[in-house]
Amino acid sequence: MIKPNLKRALSGLALLLLVVIHPAKANSDTADALESIYQMQTIAFSILGDYYMFSGLEGDSRYSREMDTQIKQFENLIGKLTSTGSPATKIDSFGPALIHWQEYKKLIETNRTDFITQGYASARLVDDLGSKVIDLNKSLQKTYDTMILKNKFILSKQTQDTRKMGLIIQTITVEYAARSTANLVMKLDINEGGMVGQAKVFDKLLNNLKESTKSDKYIFKLTDQIGVKWSFINKSVANYNENAVPFIVNTYGDRITQNLQSVGKHFSSQVQAKK
Repeated sequence: MIKPNLKRALSGLALLLLVVIHPAKANSDTADALESIYQMQTIAFSILGDYYMFSGLEGDSRYSREMDTQIKQFENLIGKLTSTGSPATKIDSFGPALIHWQEYKKLIETNRTDFITQGYASARLVDDLGSKVIDLNKSLQKTYDTMILKNKFILSKQTQDTRKMGLIIQTITVEYAARSTANLVMKLDINEGGMVGQAKVFDKLLNNLKESTKSDKYIFKLTDQIGVKWSFINKSVANYNENAVPFIVNTYGDRITQNLQSVGKHFSSQVQAKK
């Protein structure tokens, strides 16, 4: 039998361990949840870009498979974020985000099926895709921002910038695909200031990122690779009405997003290691 004094001491030790360990666990959970939400945002836009490529290239099965893969990735992230103890479940805007996802997913599948069975999709329903992805992105962004505020979570400036850049490159890729592959240019209000305006924002963030990564040889090299890929497609983005190359822009856009995610993870892990 444990003596009362020893029992109290052990209880006190357990409480102390909880106080010490819990903040680190909470920080780690929040960091993981934020990264998952960001991934969901980029995936949502990437799915739409792939839909435009799919329909613009007469139902190219490669892009149909890409949509299926990314839908699965998105739903795997939902499973992760709805698990017991996930910080996302405590954020009110996450519920509406899941509803927006179901609406968006249904619309993607309807338009894809219509294209396969009829050879075309309803212009109105295709147009609705733009507004649905905006609704989804807004609710995910609200969840993301609220989680940071509620948990007093600190993200490195580099991680913030790489995630902003990742979203910019995806929205540019989507609009470029829509304008260069669609028979009708649908209404897309996903780029503030248009593609050219967003490209300028991307340029500025990229220059800042290069400057802040000079001291880290590996990360600077990765950032430089982002710059090379971006330079390759930037002229096409600026002159989207001439010599359209949607396949190249789509492919390089995805690669840039992946590189940015690697850079962002690097700086996020550095911040967490210091806590």
